[in-house]
Amino acid sequence: MRKLLFALLLASPTLTFAQGSQVNTQGIRALGMSGAGSALFVDETSIFYNPGALSKAENNSISFGASAVMFRSAFKEVNSDVQYNTKFQISPPFSLFASFGPKNSWWKAGIGVYTPYGGAVDWGTDWPGRFELNHLALRAIYIQPTISFKLTENFGIGGGFVYNVGTVDLSRSLPVFDQNGNAGRAELTGVGTGMGYNVGVHYNLEDDFAVSLSYRSHVRTKLEDGDAKFTVPAALATSFPDTKFSAELPLPSSFNLGITFPVGEKMDLAADATLIGYSIYKKLVFDYEDNTPVLSDTEQTKKYENAFSGKVGLNYNASENLDLRIGAGYVYTPVRAQYVYAETPDNNRVMGSVGFTYNLSDKFDLSGAYTFQRIIERTVTNVETALSGTFKTNIHAPGISLTYKW
Repeated sequence: MRKLLFALLLASPTLTFAQGSQVNTQGIRALGMSGAGSALFVDETSIFYNPGALSKAENNSISFGASAVMFRSAFKEVNSDVQYNTKFQISPPFSLFASFGPKNSWWKAGIGVYTPYGGAVDWGTDWPGRFELNHLALRAIYIQPTISFKLTENFGIGGGFVYNVGTVDLSRSLPVFDQNGNAGRAELTGVGTGMGYNVGVHYNLEDDFAVSLSYRSHVRTKLEDGDAKFTVPAALATSFPDTKFSAELPLPSSFNLGITFPVGEKMDLAADATLIGYSIYKKLVFDYEDNTPVLSDTEQTKKYENAFSGKVGLNYNASENLDLRIGAGYVYTPVRAQYVYAETPDNNRVMGSVGFTYNLSDKFDLSGAYTFQRIIERTVTNVETALSGTFKTNIHAPGISLTYKW
């Protein structure tokens, strides 16, 4: 029994890298349209959305953006009226994009530093799933140098190398108790790195119709020398030694198609469809430096499925200095019901957003956006932990960015 409990404990720290902790706040303009706009916005954020569009940008520029992602989830056990809520937490994914090159040239280069995966959740120590999770904080930061070429006035291609640094910090209660009835505790922290790439093509047709195709590769992040620390009664200390662990974290690929076209003199419509390659996440294997009869290397089955998202938005040129935006989207979950965990109790989700860009001057733009996501309520029984109940989750994500152009 103890071996099973610890297999579950130590196999889960990176689970949420590959499911609901994917964040899409890299470009605040696109965030105002629920993530649509890969074909519409041709600027420094194209480093992330489509490197092929970067060479078409009129200006060199640098932008910094940040969001305050607020994840609130609730859980109610089957046949119970008691609801447990996560504590209020703010996760601040950020992005920095810079582009440079000769004006009116056939090429442009740039670099992006952004956070495509991250989150924070805290269930506390008194809820029914405390032996599954107390708290989790994670972040995956991508660093992407990029080059883009304009082959014709209408056609651009580009690509970038991706280097990822991922961090994870989690804790959960252990079903071993001291003389005062206090449960034990496990804390896991680690840093991993991985590599990948991002490529894209962007093509303008007549009447301002544009098409964007881009592909972001999967990234296998290798976590080595993570720290596993245990707080247990002294009599059990030799069975649960503080130790090191290593693992491999598969972050999914994505293939995106975007289109944009005018629907009025001052209004453009943009739509994006994305296939996300979550099926790479078959299992999660952890290798521990020190093993005991109750602390052995673990392998946990995931069997994630590929997922799809669709997003659409409108960009309205309200005045010479102000653009207004609205958007909506739907995302299918890759997580099968029997593998839903408390880290991010994922399900299909709907989203809506609003946003703006205001030209402060010829050099500076200020953009803001707010997105709301509702993860559809889901009643599940986890086949590994046997936790059975209903999860419901709301995510609020306001964001702001400042751009300097030259």
